[in-house]
Amino acid sequence: MSTIKDVALKAGVSISTASYALNDVPNVHPKTKERILKAAQDLNYSPHFSARHLKTKKTGNIGVFIYGFSGPVFSDILEGIRQTLQSFKYNIVVSSGKASESFIREKQVDGAIIFDANLTTDLIRPIADKGMPMIFLDREDTGTNMYQHTIDNEGLVYQLMSEIIDSKKYQSFGFLSGPDDSFNAIKRYAGFVKALNDHGIKDHQFYQGDFTIEGGHQVGQTFISQKIKPDFVYCANDESAIGFSQALKAEGYRLPEDIAIAGFDNFFMTSYMNPSITTIGIDHINWGQQVATAMIDILRGFPHDLKETPVGKIYWRASC
Repeated sequence: MSTIKDVALKAGVSISTASYALNDVPNVHPKTKERILKAAQDLNYSPHFSARHLKTKKTGNIGVFIYGFSGPVFSDILEGIRQTLQSFKYNIVVSSGKASESFIREKQVDGAIIFDANLTTDLIRPIADKGMPMIFLDREDTGTNMYQHTIDNEGLVYQLMSEIIDSKKYQSFGFLSGPDDSFNAIKRYAGFVKALNDHGIKDHQFYQGDFTIEGGHQVGQTFISQKIKPDFVYCANDESAIGFSQALKAEGYRLPEDIAIAGFDNFFMTSYMNPSITTIGIDHINWGQQVATAMIDILRGFPHDLKETPVGKIYWRASC
């Protein structure tokens, strides 16, 4: 079996230079690296992962910890993260629930991208303090080796609602929320309320949802039975908006003539609904790429950029 010493000898370099090239350390000249990789290929050399882990105390794994696997957002974020990590020869480890705690506690990953509020600060902070970088996508949490990269939920919803109010098409407003402990739902509601307050509107209806199509449908059925019905309802995500609109249409309501709605996420189904649903969209694949790139930069000691929030866009459609 070939060793790294054999690779170095064949490539005409030192063992340390061969090691740098094989571990993708960036300070090796591209032509030298190419020669070393060719030598490794010719010798059918493959570094022993366990031995490398013991020596460097690095796993080559990045953990992505999410609170669930349903919904359209996670798949796009994960794809963006996967693309970037693979291009830099890192492995992606995706987990949820108690298993996520084990990966972090046992340091089976070199860094953690966290989209799960159930991984509490009390659990995370001591591990981050000891050197594991963590990037949060769904909450604001800071500390040593703790970073955040969040959507401008409040600002984007404020922009949409301001334009809706300025259009003077609607006189009364409602908000269909997600789970009451959801960071995104809380921030989107803050943008909604701020827009109403800044335009002198003091009253609105509030409906508690759960970010699912089924939950939106249930709220829609309750909505129908109520006496006070706003003529515009902002739904905190697209799945809620889809379920809500289906319940209304089943009872003969016309959208947007009787009730107008809008959502958040630009879920692909929104453009195929009848009517198509106005929404706020984020390029979630690009967001995943941004976050993964920043994590790699942090691990390699390079400057990283997590100051810019993911770009959002309003997609105006027929629902309002």
